[in-house]
Amino acid sequence: MCSLRPGDIKVTPKSVFAELPDNYKISEEQFKFYNDNGFLVIKQLIDFGSLYSYKKRFSQICNGVVPRGQVTVVKEPKLVKEMKNAEDYVNKLQDILYDDVYATYIENPRLLHVVSQFIGDNLSAVHTMLINKPPGTGRHPPHQDLYYFPFRPAHKIIAAWTAIDDVTVENGCLYVLPGSHKGGVVYEHGYTEKFNRMYHGIMAEGTVAPESKRVDLEMSPGDTVFFHPALVHGSRPNVSKNHRKSISCHYASSECHFIDITGTVQQRIADEIVAESRRRGMELTYEEIWRYRSKHVKGMKSNL
Repeated sequence: MCSLRPGDIKVTPKSVFAELPDNYKISEEQFKFYNDNGFLVIKQLIDFGSLYSYKKRFSQICNGVVPRGQVTVVKEPKLVKEMKNAEDYVNKLQDILYDDVYATYIENPRLLHVVSQFIGDNLSAVHTMLINKPPGTGRHPPHQDLYYFPFRPAHKIIAAWTAIDDVTVENGCLYVLPGSHKGGVVYEHGYTEKFNRMYHGIMAEGTVAPESKRVDLEMSPGDTVFFHPALVHGSRPNVSKNHRKSISCHYASSECHFIDITGTVQQRIADEIVAESRRRGMELTYEEIWRYRSKHVKGMKSNL
C-alpha cells in the first residue's frame, strides 16, 4: 500500500480569498514535498472572481455566444447523442491560450510566481485546457504528460491544474502516484480500452499504476496542484450528477529544447496527432504543431 495518504498532502491555506496578492512564496518544506512526490497542492491560489469568469466563458463558447477563435472544442463521444445541451457533452476546450478570458489564468502573476520558483523566470505556456467533465464522463487512464511532449529537460516543465468546482472522487478527481516521476522513464502508452481519441494510457497499468498506490486529490474551488510531467496520474469517472470543471496549463522553461522522438515510445502519439492535423487540412510536423500551440508568457523567449 502507498504510505502517503490524501491527508498527508502538504497544503497552505490562506485566510483571505477575495483579494489575493500577485506573489506566493514556496517554502523549503513545499519544495521538498514536490521533489519527493512529484506534485504539490496549494489551497485557494486562484480567486473566485476569476473562476466564475472561466465558467461563464465556457458557456459562451459552447453556446456560440462568442467566437471560439483558435480554441478546439472536444466532445465526449458517448454523450453527444444523449445530450441536447453542448455543456452536457463538451468534455474540454483545448488550446485556450489566445482567448482573452482564459489568458488571464495562463498569465496570472500569482500563478506565474509559483511556476517561476520551480522552473525559472523565462516561461512559455505549452499546453492549455478548460476541462468540463460532465456527468457520465469516463475515466482518464493513468498516463504521463511527458509522453506527449517532444521537448526536454523534464524537470524544466511543470503543470498547473486548478479546480473551478469542488472536485471529489465521485465527480472525477485527479489521482496521482507519488514519487512516480523519478527514474526518467517514459512508459509505453496506447489505447488500453475504448477511450476518446488521444487519451492514451500506460499499457502496463496494473504494474505501473496499481489502485493501491493511487492518491486521490479532492480539491475546493481555487485549489491548484502543480505536478512534474513524468508523474503518473489520471482521473476518475464522473458518476455524480454534477459537472466538474477545472483549468490547466503546462509551462516550459526557456532552457527546454525540442528532441527527436523517432523510434521511441512517443512516436505512436506523434504519428496520431500529425495525422489528425492533416485530416484538418494542416501539413505540419509534430514539432511545428507544438510551436503553434505554445505562447511566451514571461521573461526571455524560449526555443519552443
